[in-house]
Amino acid sequence: MEKRKKSIEKITPAEQERILKNLLTFLSKGKFVNVATCSLERMPNVAPKLVAKVEKNIIYLVDYVMGRSYSNLKENPRVSLSFIDNRRLTGYQLNGSVDILEKGEEFQKLAEEFQEIKTNLTVERILLNMRTGKKEEPIEFFLPEKFLILKVKVIEVVEIASSGGLKSKISI
Repeated sequence: MEKRKKSIEKITPAEQERILKNLLTFLSKGKFVNVATCSLERMPNVAPKLVAKVEKNIIYLVDYVMGRSYSNLKENPRVSLSFIDNRRLTGYQLNGSVDILEKGEEFQKLAEEFQEIKTNLTVERILLNMRTGKKEEPIEFFLPEKFLILKVKVIEVVEIASSGGLKSKISI
């Protein structure tokens, strides 16, 4: 098996900001990303999380299950997010550190935005069903009594080209 080479591109701060802006714009509200965490005992976990908000190099994710991801992040506040841009057939891995928001002013503001996202997702689903004539199973998407926000500070971006090679690696 041929070993793929990883090319690391040196980029200017302006190029870095442009790439990050494009990525974070792609990760608009209401999308899901796969979030990988790891306990101190090196037990990995991957779970989908809802993107609540994106600004600069910060991504806010909603975690309303609070299972293994939550316990792993309490022990080890490092995270890796992955997603695919289907139009460009390019994958991305965003690595960073996490602050867990469970209460406070920032949490309350994001909780209100989460409510708006849920409403928009429900409306989109109804409209899609009307356009396609399909009767999808109803989804229960309500604000759980207990949830938290993961505030991810992105410190590294890895772009995975459609050829499978690592096209670039950007440290923020």
